[in-house]
Amino acid sequence: MRPTAAKRTVPALGLLGAGALGLLGAGPPPPFRIGIVGPSSAPCAAPAASVPAGERAYFDLLARRLDRAVLACPVASYAEGAQALAAGRLDMTAIDAASYPPVRGAVRAAMTVHADGTPVRVPVVLAVKAGQDGGPATLKGRTVAFGGASAVALALPRQVLAEQGYGAPHELLAPNEAAAMAALRAGKADAVALQAAAWQRQCQAPSPKVRPCADLKLVWLARPQAQRAFAVRRDLPETLRFRLLGVHVAMNLEDRPAFAWAASQLAPAGGADFQPAEPLALEVARLP
Repeated sequence: MRPTAAKRTVPALGLLGAGALGLLGAGPPPPFRIGIVGPSSAPCAAPAASVPAGERAYFDLLARRLDRAVLACPVASYAEGAQALAAGRLDMTAIDAASYPPVRGAVRAAMTVHADGTPVRVPVVLAVKAGQDGGPATLKGRTVAFGGASAVALALPRQVLAEQGYGAPHELLAPNEAAAMAALRAGKADAVALQAAAWQRQCQAPSPKVRPCADLKLVWLARPQAQRAFAVRRDLPETLRFRLLGVHVAMNLEDRPAFAWAASQLAPAGGADFQPAEPLALEVARLP
């Protein structure tokens, strides 16, 4: 016997009712807890009415963009914030390079601030002739060519070389990246240190059959170590981390008071903008 329309409707109404009850029982998302480095620690709470205007603007902006309550959680130091983050008592906090190693298994860098007057943390490459070794021991006392005298052409590669254990090599200051690579090929330098974009420009293949840098070997690619960063737990959902990045990267344009206050957590002297950070930004590491 075929079921009547009324009988077929009853299960459908039951499913609809169960779905509606599930939606009603979902409730709001949990609050997002941010560690605020200050003179003393305190329980998480909504920002007090007495906080600076920039701090209030920051928390109001995040609450709107994340669609949830955002709480301020005062911590007495970067190390205390790092430990609270790793233990799951915070969702994001500012930490420094010294406080990162004990929590690196549970915590990752999410973003850094580009401080005023400093070069951007662009990747740097070290390259040698094909078939040669580019390790620190091999290049000790040898000549490294640089492609210019600007901050990203000279100061930044110098910093990364030092962090990667290369000490103070002899330097050949070429006028540009092409001249630096020509010096390496001519035997006037034993290696070249360039920002990654310069290396890519010089090695870009005009066709699949042409490899302009086949005679050279890229030893490593690395960014300078960040001294401070906003960090999150490694188990934070990717969608939420990307939303955080989107809010912070545009904050210097959208809300200057909020940006100035948030940037001061990482760069007390002031910042230009927030930049996404690789997970290991707070330690000396190489990029894949």
